[in-house]
Amino acid sequence: MNEARSIEPAGNWLAEILVRYEKPLLKHAYGICSDRELSRDAVQETFFRLIRSRDKGMPENLAAWLFTVCRNVLTDHMRRQRVVQFGWDLPEMESDETSSPDHQLARGEREERLVKMVAELPERERELVRLKFQVGLSYKEIEEITGISQGNIGYFLHRAVKELKDRWHREGGEE
Repeated sequence: MNEARSIEPAGNWLAEILVRYEKPLLKHAYGICSDRELSRDAVQETFFRLIRSRDKGMPENLAAWLFTVCRNVLTDHMRRQRVVQFGWDLPEMESDETSSPDHQLARGEREERLVKMVAELPERERELVRLKFQVGLSYKEIEEITGISQGNIGYFLHRAVKELKDRWHREGGEE
């Protein structure tokens, strides 16, 4: 009877974690490797590691642990494959059925241009932009994942956004 009680909360607990972190982890992973299948595999491995580590106790900061493990899984895989690809993907946006095809095409072109510009940022800034704007993490959460102080995160993000904005205007982008 005690065994059944201990299994049930673990299942509920895991389901809650999956609901909260699966999509942000997939976006994070895809931003690192630009490969949907590899992203899914890395996130799955991250959750397997969480389940296996549960006997040792839960991580103090679950979000930081999950994002760090996911990044490490991908880094290990890419090292083994001798492939170093770091990319960016904007969150999937629902199509606006009321907008014209021309408007949708122009929006897609702007998004594609922004993706390329972000991909040209230095690796550290790319990761910070991805964690803040794509995944939606706080500076504190980003600090715990990357080890970069919150003050430096703010500085690097400010510099990255300023660079993107300046470059957008130089290349004829609209406001």
